[in-house]
Amino acid sequence: MTDYIPLGYFGISHKTASVEIRDQAALSPDEQRFALSQWIKTFGIDGALIVSTCNRTEIYVSGENYAVALPEIRQWLNDYKQCSYFTDEQITTTQSGYTAVNHFFNVISGMDSQILGEPQITGQIKEAYNLARDIGAADTQINKLYDFGMRAQKMVRTHTFLSEGAVSVSFAGVELARKIFNKFENKSVLLIGAGETAELAAIHFKDKGIPNIRIVNRTESRAKALAEKFDGKAYPLSGLNEALDDVDIVISATSSKEYILTTEILNPVCKKRNYEPIFIIDLAMPRDIDPEVENIDGVFLYNLDNLNGIVQANLEKRKKEIPKAQEIIDESIAEFKKWMMSHSMASVIGRIKKHFDSIRQKELDRLRNKLPNNGMEEIEYLTQSIMNKVMHQHIKMLKKSSSDLEKYQEQVELFFELYEVDGEAD
Repeated sequence: MTDYIPLGYFGISHKTASVEIRDQAALSPDEQRFALSQWIKTFGIDGALIVSTCNRTEIYVSGENYAVALPEIRQWLNDYKQCSYFTDEQITTTQSGYTAVNHFFNVISGMDSQILGEPQITGQIKEAYNLARDIGAADTQINKLYDFGMRAQKMVRTHTFLSEGAVSVSFAGVELARKIFNKFENKSVLLIGAGETAELAAIHFKDKGIPNIRIVNRTESRAKALAEKFDGKAYPLSGLNEALDDVDIVISATSSKEYILTTEILNPVCKKRNYEPIFIIDLAMPRDIDPEVENIDGVFLYNLDNLNGIVQANLEKRKKEIPKAQEIIDESIAEFKKWMMSHSMASVIGRIKKHFDSIRQKELDRLRNKLPNNGMEEIEYLTQSIMNKVMHQHIKMLKKSSSDLEKYQEQVELFFELYEVDGEAD
């Protein structure tokens, strides 16, 4: 009983399963709506929450029937997704009680992410919670789990450096560019290449306020497709010189075996712009940019080695924040426990009262034939009054210990053991 809370979770994550398995196990918003509505109707649970991202699919279930429902939900998911992953103990994790709460707080704070401290997971959980709430799948316990989890992650991100510093080469490039240019509002960026790395860099620059994004690619159709996403302009590789005109930042990430940018190409460009700063990031391997261009006045050239060094340094800085972040999460769990204790006091009192009333009714039934009929109303009142006075003392003791979580839980455990009341409710 000490750490009892009717909540459990199971999940598949980047720690246990390959990306192929995670892709197959993922649940779209429409699938989440259908699953949640079916579970609430079918499995006797009070609430449920599905967190499904590229790195995890996790199911949180609340209610006194959660332990019975979890295996049934896992099999339901296997049938629904036509797989065997959700009951595979090698790739799933299952937790209950405050261990599950601790896991949720770690996830929402970015502590359990593939990239330590990444903030996207918080927004993803917010969307998942809103979906569950909107269809009536979020009960009081799920609501409070989310509320306290959001508070915990805010404290972690406010009072630690867990989310500080770039930990991807694309974002590290953006952060470096900001050191060269104080403001991005009137700057332009040129992306050479239209693959995933270039797109990620474009996302970061757009988020930071770059209004003008140009794309150069050997296959012009791919350049146009990417440019449309960012209201940018596409150029074929033959239009590189035109694309370089007045550009401030260049990101190159192609699979070319030869240099894309050389001193012969860049010298005239820099001369035309009076050698104003131009920031160049070479994210290709092998390199796209001739290292000699760094000798041109106004050119700031960085490559993967430079950026990886920054990323590793930032990751080490984040790792040092883990103990402090976990301390905040532990404090948040203690606050959640206090809320649960207060919230459950009525339930505890109700169960003890029901136990006493059951004894009272059984004794009355046993003696009913031996008691005068015209005195039953007074006897009912008398026995009820005695029970209420006894209950008053129990309530008084519980309220007195309510400010001390450990003492309160010991008190409840004592009552349940003394009166042989089921600690997990009827």
